[in-house]
Amino acid sequence: MALNSNNTDGNGEAVRQDGRPCVLVVDDNEMVAHALAKLLSSEGWRVSISYNGMDALKQIECEMLAAAVIDIHLPDISGLVLSSKLRERYGPKLPIIVLSGDTSMEKYQIIGARGGDVFHQQAH
Repeated sequence: MALNSNNTDGNGEAVRQDGRPCVLVVDDNEMVAHALAKLLSSEGWRVSISYNGMDALKQIECEMLAAAVIDIHLPDISGLVLSSKLRERYGPKLPIIVLSGDTSMEKYQIIGARGGDVFHQQAH
């Protein structure tokens, strides 16, 4: 599956392509966002990219999401705030993966307190 061709620039302006739910990827690092999108699309997912939280919030107005992959450190709002907004809109069953290079225990506790599951992979 290809990326959502209406939203390759991360501006949050895409519309539903064919009615299928998609995975929202939100990362201000374009290389990371496109690498994640390529991986997900190679597995058959339709992917929509946003490079900041406000564009992602616009994006969810016109998308039916199957899941979201969100960087915790976005330039405008926290990925945790965005995750909370997604929970409000889609409920507790939407899979949300929050990515972070920050390995502080404080971040893990915050994610856990907001209903998230923490998976820690030690860098090699």
